[in-house]
Parts: sequence; structure tokens; C-alpha cells
Amino acid sequence: MKIQQYLSATAASVLMPILIVLAIFPVRDWFTTTDIVMLQLLWVTLVALRSNRRVAAMTTLVSVACTDWFFVSPYFTFHIENIEYVVTFAVMLIVGLVISQLAGQLTSKISDIKHHASNTSCLYELAKGLNGLDEVDSQRDYFQAVVEQHLHIELGWQQARMTQKAQSTHYFAIGGIDSCWGGFIASEPLDEAQSAFLNTAISVLYQAHENTQLRKQSAAISVQAELERAKNALLRSLSHDLRTPLATIMGASSMLADKNIVLNEAMAAEQARNIYEQSKILNEHFDKVMELSRVNKMGEDLQWQTISLQTLISEAQARRQQLLFDFELATHISEQDNCEGDITLLEIALANMLENASRYGDGHAELTFSYQQHGQQIDYQLCVTNQLPSPVLTSTDQGVGLGSVICDVVAKFHHGSFMLDINGQQQTASACLAWSKLND
Repeated sequence: MKIQQYLSATAASVLMPILIVLAIFPVRDWFTTTDIVMLQLLWVTLVALRSNRRVAAMTTLVSVACTDWFFVSPYFTFHIENIEYVVTFAVMLIVGLVISQLAGQLTSKISDIKHHASNTSCLYELAKGLNGLDEVDSQRDYFQAVVEQHLHIELGWQQARMTQKAQSTHYFAIGGIDSCWGGFIASEPLDEAQSAFLNTAISVLYQAHENTQLRKQSAAISVQAELERAKNALLRSLSHDLRTPLATIMGASSMLADKNIVLNEAMAAEQARNIYEQSKILNEHFDKVMELSRVNKMGEDLQWQTISLQTLISEAQARRQQLLFDFELATHISEQDNCEGDITLLEIALANMLENASRYGDGHAELTFSYQQHGQQIDYQLCVTNQLPSPVLTSTDQGVGLGSVICDVVAKFHHGSFMLDINGQQQTASACLAWSKLND
């Protein structure tokens, strides 16, 4: 590559001026010395624009020498008899050198602008790509690939921070030498421009690492807030849902235990039935609490997988087979419809949605499924809608139901939400489980 550049510079600065004067020499009587000088300056200008200032300066010197040798008498010597030619050649030399200097500065500035534009474009693409990655290791791999391609160097990763004695001039730490992020080691010494670019790029990587850490901290705080909200909802639901059966059991058992209250056989049997029925309700609540505890444990190790909608519905119905014996569910699901998520958690959530529709509805419900894709993210929504058999009674002390709490927890683990909408005017209830999956 250097030999080729040397040959090209030699041809431009030495051979071409000689070829120009040789081409003009047969018709030299048609031109004045000034005309020939102008033609030589034209070539000097072209060389200055296409090459560097040293080549252009050499071209100027060779052009002056060739003009003197071929076109100034006595010919084929460098002796000048007429003083006018001395001035002409001096002006030609000065103008040629000035053109070389100015063109060289212009070429240098254009080269610097192109270099800065290339660096800016690379940094922009680097920042854009890093912000699209959620893992620190992925960000480092992407950074290494982009920088190596741009600077044509090889980088090595070093996790442990370097000691003061072991510091290398080729080591570039992320966030400083004492940073816990580690750094990169260049395979060869870098020039000042390469080092400046690499330091700037590493500052972009450091900001991406910090943003990723802040996002994770923010997500942890958000999850903690959601857990607190779910905990409060659970306590509120337990407070309401357990109070009624406990009060019934205490009242019925106190009547049976009170010797001052005389109950006939039918009244005693009725109070015993009340105790039994309310005990069953309490048992169901405790089952829900155990199911909620299981959901929380499984959510810590969420397993994403592709799920057939028909399989999901049938498995959810099987979980509440006795409760849904006379329940009719209308669906518009084909064999090709599927979603992504943890199949066990989604089965538990859908089973609770169907149980609530059966328990508080008129025995009929409709299940709908929809999804939308936005770039790499897919949003899923599963809704169960049913008619209410009687006007809905609301109370400020009413619980939200542990089934709804379980659905909400499952949705949060899947980066989604659970919505329960009860329309008192139209006498309908709609439970919607929405969640999202980001495809890597």
C-alpha cells in the first residue's frame, strides 16, 4: 500500500510535469512563457487538490525546472539570461507553494470533517444499539464488535480492575481505573485520535451500564410497590372474606352451646348446616391462600414457553372440574391460536377467572383472545365475559376476592395487568388478563 502511494506521488509530481512540457514542446512557438507557466500551475492546482501539500510542492519545483529547461533560452540548461524569467519563475514558485499550502489545509480539514462525521455516526449507532439491550454482557459484546470494526483493532475484555503497578497504556477502564465495571485492552498501541474515540465510546458504554442498573433498580422498586399493593389487597380481601363465615360459625355454634336457648331438632340441624357450609367457605379461602403462595414461588422462576390456547383452556377447566360441571363456556379459539408465557401460572389465572364467572354469573360465559405485535413485543389479552344473575351490590368494605388477587399476581409476573370490570347497568362482568412478551 505504501509503495503504491509512493509511485502515485512520483508520477504526479515528476512524470506528469515532464509529460506536459514534452507535449507542449513541439508547438512551443504557439505559446508564450506565461502561457506555459499557467498550464503548469493548473496541474499544480489539480495535484494540490487531489494529493497532499508535499506532493504539490514537489510538483511546483519540478514544473519550474521543466519550464526553465525546455522553454527558456538557452534551452536545455538551467541558465537564465533574461531577468524577466527570474521574476516569472519566482512568482510561479511562490504561487505554486501557496496553492499547495492552501489546498493542503483544505484537504486536511475535509479529511478531519469526514473523520469526525464517521466517528459521530459510529457513536450514534453505538448509543442507539446499547440502549436497545437490557443486559450488561450483551452491551459489552455489541460495543466490542462495533469499535473493532470502526477502528480496525482487536479488543480484549478484562473483568478485574488493574492495580497501580499493572496499569497498561493499552487498558481503557469503564468509568475509571477504580470502577467495578472492568475495561478493555487494545491489542496494539493506539494513536491520539483512536484513543480519544475509544475513550468517548467507553463513556457511552459506561452511561449505558449505569442506565441499565438504574432501570433494574427502578423495576425492583416497582415490583416491590406492586408486592406491597398485592399484600394490602390480600389482607383486605381476607379481612372481608373471612369475617362473614367466621361470624356465621361463631353465631351458630354459640346458639348450640347456649343452654339457655332451647332449639328443636330442625333448628339445631339448620345451625349445624350453617356451620358446615361456612366451614367449606373457609376451607376454600385457605386453599386460595395456598394457591397464592404457590403462584408467588413459581413466579420467581418464570418459564416462558409457547402454549396452545385450546390446551390452556382445557387444562384450566380441569383444575375446577367440579365447580364448572354445569358451566357453559363459548370460545372462538382455533387450533392455530397460541400464546407465550408460563403455562402453569396462566392455567391457574384462567381457572380462577372461570371459577368467578361460574360462581357469580348466570352459568354462561364467553372467552375471547387477542394479541398485537409492536416491533419485538407481543401484547396478549385473554377476557372472560358473563352476565350477572342479579343486581350487583357494592360495599366499601367489600373484598376483591383472592381469585382476582391471584390473577393480578400472575399478570404482574408476566409484565402485564389484570382488570375486572363490573357493569351494573348492563349486568355484565368482564375479567381481562393482559401480558406482554419481548422477543429477543
